[in-house]
Amino acid sequence: MMGVQLLGVVLIFLSVGLNIQTAESCRCALHPQHQFCTSEMVILADVSGKGGSVNNLFRYKIKIIQVLKGSIMAKRIQYVYTDPQSSCGITLDQGRYVLSGNQLKDGIEVGLCNLVNRWEHLSLTEQENLTQTYKMGCDCTISTCSDSPCCPQSKSECKWEINSPQSREYVCLRDSDGICSWYMPRSKVDENALCKA
Repeated sequence: MMGVQLLGVVLIFLSVGLNIQTAESCRCALHPQHQFCTSEMVILADVSGKGGSVNNLFRYKIKIIQVLKGSIMAKRIQYVYTDPQSSCGITLDQGRYVLSGNQLKDGIEVGLCNLVNRWEHLSLTEQENLTQTYKMGCDCTISTCSDSPCCPQSKSECKWEINSPQSREYVCLRDSDGICSWYMPRSKVDENALCKA
């Protein structure tokens, strides 16, 4: 009996371990500004419901609230397309989202490494960055860094330390000297503190 219980515990442990591995492998470690700047289009939209499966993608009906990046024609799109069948698929509930991705004829296709965020889950700073500030820094490059030191290699680069949660609110902008640097709301980030030797 004890052997059966132990086997059950081992199986639960293995299952939890596999779920954690899957969750970790499905994480896309990109700064939101990088996702914004490298996307063909970024929109704020209300997801109203599912529209069914089309060409192996799932389609959600949306109403555009604001086009944050992209052509004026983006206002005509009516659907968000996702691939929920993949191991890292995206599923949406009804509500307001900020979405980024590639523009299709009648919609936008989003995936794991695109912006797919519930609007009300973002801080006021993140909302302001998406609607106003990120676009001003798209001539800078944002590179990820998981180990210190996180030092930029050029004047056009900001290094993002992915283990620093508050840095999701930072914006990489070019200063008056032509150097790309991190900014918090209303102040420049101390680069010496970020670039630890």
